[in-house]
Amino acid sequence: MTEHTTLILRNDISELQRVTASISSLCAREGIPADMEYDLTLALEEMITNVVEHAGFGDREHVLTVRLSLNEDEFVAQIEDEGREFDPTQHPTPELDAPLAERKIGGLGIHLVRQIMESMEYERVDGRNVVTLRKKRIRSPR
Repeated sequence: MTEHTTLILRNDISELQRVTASISSLCAREGIPADMEYDLTLALEEMITNVVEHAGFGDREHVLTVRLSLNEDEFVAQIEDEGREFDPTQHPTPELDAPLAERKIGGLGIHLVRQIMESMEYERVDGRNVVTLRKKRIRSPR
């Protein structure tokens, strides 16, 4: 059986509360352990924050669509927005070995999401960015 949730969000950081609540509810219903719930929440918060802050909307109201699904094998999150084209899969890996004072600002969030999730896919469809994140399902011990 597959669980599905679709959220229509305004481009406002306060909307992250709705995402967090949806992930928490889905994980509770499906017996997902707290550490996996934490990873999923962190990854989604990071990606949605990037869209809200960097998609080029300025003060214009904008809508993001977030689809969450969980089946027997994996959790899938899809984030869709009308922002300027941006493919996070092509974003360079930050220079983590460089001294802190010499590092470029930014890029750590996408790197973190790559570490947390099993895969990240990107498509540009009808003028919209569509990012799909996947993570293998982990069940709580009974």
